[in-house]
Amino acid sequence: MTEGRSRRGIPFALSCVALLAIVVFAPVVTYGFAYDDHWTVEHNAALGGSLAPLLRALFTGRAVARGIPDATRPAMVASVWLDRHLFGSDPSGYHLHSLLLYALCSALAGLAVLMLTRRPVAAVVGGVFFAVAPVHAEVVAAVNYREDAIAAAAIFGALALLFAPRRTPMTAEQAVPVVALVLLGVLGKESAVTLVPMVCAALLARRDVRGWVAERRAGLIGAGAVLAFWGSWRAWLRLAGRDDVPVVLVQRGIDERLLRTARYVVRVTRDGLLPYFWSPDYAPEPNASVGWVVALLMVIALVVALARVPRLRVVAAGVAIAMVSGLSTSPLVSPINERADRFAFLSTLGGAVVWGALAARLANRIPRRLRVPVLAASLLPLIFVARGAAAPWRSDATLWSVATERAPSSARAWTGFSRTRRLAGDLEGADRAVTHAIQLEPSFMRARVTRVYNLLARGDVEGARSELEDIRRRGGARQLGMRHAEECARMQPLEAARCADM
Repeated sequence: MTEGRSRRGIPFALSCVALLAIVVFAPVVTYGFAYDDHWTVEHNAALGGSLAPLLRALFTGRAVARGIPDATRPAMVASVWLDRHLFGSDPSGYHLHSLLLYALCSALAGLAVLMLTRRPVAAVVGGVFFAVAPVHAEVVAAVNYREDAIAAAAIFGALALLFAPRRTPMTAEQAVPVVALVLLGVLGKESAVTLVPMVCAALLARRDVRGWVAERRAGLIGAGAVLAFWGSWRAWLRLAGRDDVPVVLVQRGIDERLLRTARYVVRVTRDGLLPYFWSPDYAPEPNASVGWVVALLMVIALVVALARVPRLRVVAAGVAIAMVSGLSTSPLVSPINERADRFAFLSTLGGAVVWGALAARLANRIPRRLRVPVLAASLLPLIFVARGAAAPWRSDATLWSVATERAPSSARAWTGFSRTRRLAGDLEGADRAVTHAIQLEPSFMRARVTRVYNLLARGDVEGARSELEDIRRRGGARQLGMRHAEECARMQPLEAARCADM
């Protein structure tokens, strides 16, 4: 098959990549709402109204005061608003929407690989690699984490447009799609700012960087303008106390944050290149050692060494993309979770570039009739692991049961498990689980709020009131669930027990 015929077959091949993504994660359509889906989607009353007033509240910063979840991510809110008006309270429609969006992400990942490598085989292999990555299960199976897919689709599309071959410099009109995609990405989730370091990493595959920049000046200026405008908006929200993105409240020195960031970057690089490792939850981690800095320097040295070999420059770019893609969720910016599978979602594009480029080099050594069987055999283990990684998100009960097994020292996992035991009527099991959670992490306010609901479920209103007062003394008055718990605690025991059934 000639190179020209291969390129003409790319649309069909990328459609197959999207179909594969749907087939692998198809069971998610049967799942219910789980974890953060309950308060951000299922019980989010703001989604039931008109879209225009909702968007005004989001852009003006009033959404935080009104308690609207994802108040700084208008594209994500508009996405689930559409689902509410199409599907009501049926989770299958929401999950179908997320699954189709993930299929689009997979096809766009393949397209981005094509533009970075100029090799159709690399595009197909890279797209398939992305589509079946087990570490993506969290983003595909939890409606609340669709925001990561929105940001990724925008980033991959922008990368494909920026790195597409050009005969003439990009005009202002041609830059409009790039600008629109960047805007969509940052309004979906702030991690879309990672486009900047990803572009820089991808340039390792280019010899004439100055010429590349000159040809795409209009698109780069437009993207920069969008990021500057968006950054000003978010800075205003943050200064006004209207930004609801949770961050770590514990103050850490710059040395500790840098060590933790080194550990984080090494891990996200590994997960981008080898996306086998997954878990619904992770326990808080101790301080990182200097050894992680050594490991990070080794990864950087690998990128530099690969970039010095002309035929491996694309591979170097892929490793670099995997390495920098997680910076926006690293301990440098102190997200509330230091580790989560969704943080590796963008990094797997780097793995797609690496394995796609290597496959393209090896393809000529494999007989044509054996190429598809070899690809299937090499990726089949990923498909089985991906199915297993998505399965826990079927319900809260399965999610937190698996979470306590895979992260037994996570207070959050045991807190979630306690709630599922209470809703199942096992109050003794609920008490044991939440007590264990508090023992693991005494400062974890969500566990203490869960203990309030366990007390209310028993009709122990006095005990619940005492626990609520203790939470307020500890600074947890604004903890999620506190307002409803306080309302329940003012009721009679039987009414309080029914009120706590949430």
